[in-house]
Amino acid sequence: MRKLFLFVAAAAATLACRQMANDLVHEEVPAEILAFDVQEQVSSTISRAQRTVTITVPENTDMSALTLTKFQFTSEATCAPTLQTGAKINLSSPITLTLTTYDTYTWIIEAKVHKEDPKDGPQLYNMGFDHWSVVKDKLGVKYDALYDQDASEAEKAVWASAGASTKMLGYDTVMPETEFLAVSGAGKKALKLQTRGISALFGAIKKLAAGSVFVGYTGDIDLTKQSAHIFWGVPFTNRPKALEGFYCYKPVPIDWVKEPYMEKKGQLDEASVTVILSDWVAPYEICPPDRLLDVEKDPGIIGYGKAIFTKDMKAYEPFHIDITYRSERTPRYISIVCSSSELGDYFTGGDGSILYLDEFKLTY
Repeated sequence: MRKLFLFVAAAAATLACRQMANDLVHEEVPAEILAFDVQEQVSSTISRAQRTVTITVPENTDMSALTLTKFQFTSEATCAPTLQTGAKINLSSPITLTLTTYDTYTWIIEAKVHKEDPKDGPQLYNMGFDHWSVVKDKLGVKYDALYDQDASEAEKAVWASAGASTKMLGYDTVMPETEFLAVSGAGKKALKLQTRGISALFGAIKKLAAGSVFVGYTGDIDLTKQSAHIFWGVPFTNRPKALEGFYCYKPVPIDWVKEPYMEKKGQLDEASVTVILSDWVAPYEICPPDRLLDVEKDPGIIGYGKAIFTKDMKAYEPFHIDITYRSERTPRYISIVCSSSELGDYFTGGDGSILYLDEFKLTY
């Protein structure tokens, strides 16, 4: 009887070992869609919890022939059916994609019509600050640019900064923020601007550089003045009522000062966001501190609004900038200018002041 018991026990153990060998234990690797955009979209929303992608498109869009411009998913996964960027996809009814790692995950891709709110109107590219690329300037300096790698030439020409010139000297002033966001979600980013006191080339260059972005483009650098020629404005013929968004400011006391603001030393730094509508014949050239814009007297300015941020914050808060119009003329250009130090054009500010910005929108 004892031998029979031992035999049964050994057989059970052998069977259990075989079952364990056949029942492979593996680490779960969820297969997720990270990006899914079509050329015709107004927006694309990814829900990881529900495993859905919802594309909104303008009214009268042919949903049966949408052009896929971006598709990214978990690198360890395979996708069926296979989709390639540039292909036409039919979203007149929802489609199913199957992503497989060790396990299988079913995702639903759907499209819906964007019903425009009366307050909605034309927007600029990348006002949510989600799209970024690392690019090289003419000297081979790598810096963060505010456009996606697949952006068109027109989209690349919307946002600009002096980030390349400060990066060349070893200082980051303009960069994407991936953790501290006003609105979270897959692929979401924010804009981080940081004022830096720059000392380079054994002291030959010593200046303050505010973290700054603007709608327009950059020109040449004036080495004698240690300043860049920048040009405010991209073509825009609409008349929005306001600019809205989210901000969080973390100022430090002003420790770099220049005339005529010497008395500012020791005061808490301030940041700003400005919006300008104009009928200039061309983008307006700025070269601080000698060539600046006189917003009170410039005859080309049609609409203007500005917010100055002063308090030290721990979380994002919404802002609203009303645009005051001075005439009924039709704009030709719009520019939005953001700076982590309001007096940065005068090389005055606090080394280390940080301004976070997210989810801009023009309201009508």
